[in-house]
Amino acid sequence: MRCGETREAAGRVLPGALGDEIERGICAECWKEWLQAQIRVINHYGLRPALREDREKLYEFTRQYLGLPGQPAGDRT
Repeated sequence: MRCGETREAAGRVLPGALGDEIERGICAECWKEWLQAQIRVINHYGLRPALREDREKLYEFTRQYLGLPGQPAGDRT
């Protein structure tokens, strides 16, 4: 878990490999904190998550915030 605590898992919050990683290693509380921070990230960078390119950038920020390892560009979901 990102926080180092044993807590309830976030569950299946995203599709694909990133969703698998979050489901296995991120607690619900850390995911909730990211959802709040995500709003600031989207606004700060002017991201439009409906666009694939911006969604990919948001996934990178998600990985960084949650302390998940990065993936090569071709392996993202």
